[in-house]
Amino acid sequence: MNKKFTKQISTSAILFCAFIISLISTGCTTQVTTSPEAKSTPNIQSLITALQDESSSVRADAAQELGTTTDWRATEALITALKDEDPGVRSSVALALVEIGEPAVQYLIKALQENDPDVQQAIIDILAGIGEPAVRSLIIAYGDYHESIKNGAEQALVKIGAPAVEPLIAAMKNKTTPNRWALQYPLGEIGAPAVEPLIALLKDEDAGIREAAVNALGQIKDGRAVEPLLAVLEDENRNVQKAAKRALGEIGSSSVESLIASLTDEDATVRQMAAGALGETQDTRAVEPLIATLKDEDEDVRRAAAGALGQIMDVRAVEPLISTLQDENLYVRASAAISLGLIGDARAIEPLIATLKDKEAHTRETAAEALGQLKDPQSVEPLITALKDEDYNVRLRVAQSLGKIGEPAIDQLIASFKDENIYIRQGVAKALGEIGEPAVEPLIAALNDDVTLIRQGAAQALGTIGNERAEETLMAALDQGDLQVISGAYEYFIQRGEKDSEAILIQALIQYGSQSMAVDFLNSGNDLLEEAAKNWAKSHGYVELSWPGGDSPVWGSNP
Repeated sequence: MNKKFTKQISTSAILFCAFIISLISTGCTTQVTTSPEAKSTPNIQSLITALQDESSSVRADAAQELGTTTDWRATEALITALKDEDPGVRSSVALALVEIGEPAVQYLIKALQENDPDVQQAIIDILAGIGEPAVRSLIIAYGDYHESIKNGAEQALVKIGAPAVEPLIAAMKNKTTPNRWALQYPLGEIGAPAVEPLIALLKDEDAGIREAAVNALGQIKDGRAVEPLLAVLEDENRNVQKAAKRALGEIGSSSVESLIASLTDEDATVRQMAAGALGETQDTRAVEPLIATLKDEDEDVRRAAAGALGQIMDVRAVEPLISTLQDENLYVRASAAISLGLIGDARAIEPLIATLKDKEAHTRETAAEALGQLKDPQSVEPLITALKDEDYNVRLRVAQSLGKIGEPAIDQLIASFKDENIYIRQGVAKALGEIGEPAVEPLIAALNDDVTLIRQGAAQALGTIGNERAEETLMAALDQGDLQVISGAYEYFIQRGEKDSEAILIQALIQYGSQSMAVDFLNSGNDLLEEAAKNWAKSHGYVELSWPGGDSPVWGSNP
């Protein structure tokens, strides 16, 4: 155990103890030990023994009698008897434990570690049957590190329902409660009885409490929370605002009219959050109001409206979003491009192709992404041209989109291997790798092309696809000493780490090597390849190669 882990455990323990102390100080803790006044059964040991009797009726009667005592021995024996083979006996045992009540709670919680799911469920039901007297201990158990105890405590609290709400809220507000923010989840599961108390928390001075209450209300999806959550859109804390936006979206149809009205609020933040929440509702009633909001004076509001229209995916938004591709703000343009891709209407293809030449890289990237979603063959040539983009992220997105377009792009992609621009070749190889198996046979045919760059590119793409047919072809090229193919698929061969293949790989470097290939050899983890890379660098006038190699393939990492 390292120091950091030890410190985390110690801190948790301190909080856990502080929480229990705070409960004791208010007289709210659960006592486990048996009080002197507790009712006791003088023949308890014989009753415990009777739980093992051959007769199920004797066992059931013993369980019922043990339910009249708070002796810890009876509780532990009854918990063990939850495994009895007879359902009638198990029922008597459960009723007995409920009868014992609060003194049995801590033993039951500890027994949640039991691996038998039937026993776990029985314990959860018993704790729920005990009800309110078990709540405080269950809240403490919810902060336990043991997952089965935590999960069991949550289920029992949810089954108890309304009586657990106020104690849960009090514990969440108590700064010494371990993992207190997680208490929002059982509150959300309890549902309707928690709504009004949670709404009251929306005005709490602690932003964390407000955010937790918002999240729980979103989980419950009760219409009573709509107006209070709309007010929270003006909260001073950004995280609380965002949580309210999500919650209103989760509540859905009952919040739509109020959210539409908020699109004209004088506060730009409220308008922005309302637009985002409407998108999450995916309610078509919001389409026209959101289209109007595309002309809002605030750029963040316009961006949120454009994004929301993409979530709703209604074709009425296509032409307005196409117009928004000309917005003065790059993020608004980008949001419009993404939404056009989500809606999937062919009217967007030409405008998106034009947006591949936008002055801002982020907008070009989103246009490429949208074209990949539309998957129209007429986008292939413009996207291949865009592989020359000066921005790496744009090139990466273009390659991914070409891969999504799939088979219609294969022939043009392979032809593009002869482009002397390294970014084009790398992007094409990545795109064909994305297409996968349908590209294998055309790529194998391309290994016989007269143009070296096409052969190398095809080999590289086959290496990234890696299905059986592709691998057989590449291994045959290795056996035949085909240096052009080997130089193209060198990353595949390094990762494979074939025994005694270093010599042929070094020959490929000497004859067809590049700086990037040498860097990958240098960082492959293979001494022979590293030495060959240094020699290549020296002979080609490189004083220094990059170190470390970042994403360089590692020798034998994928045999």
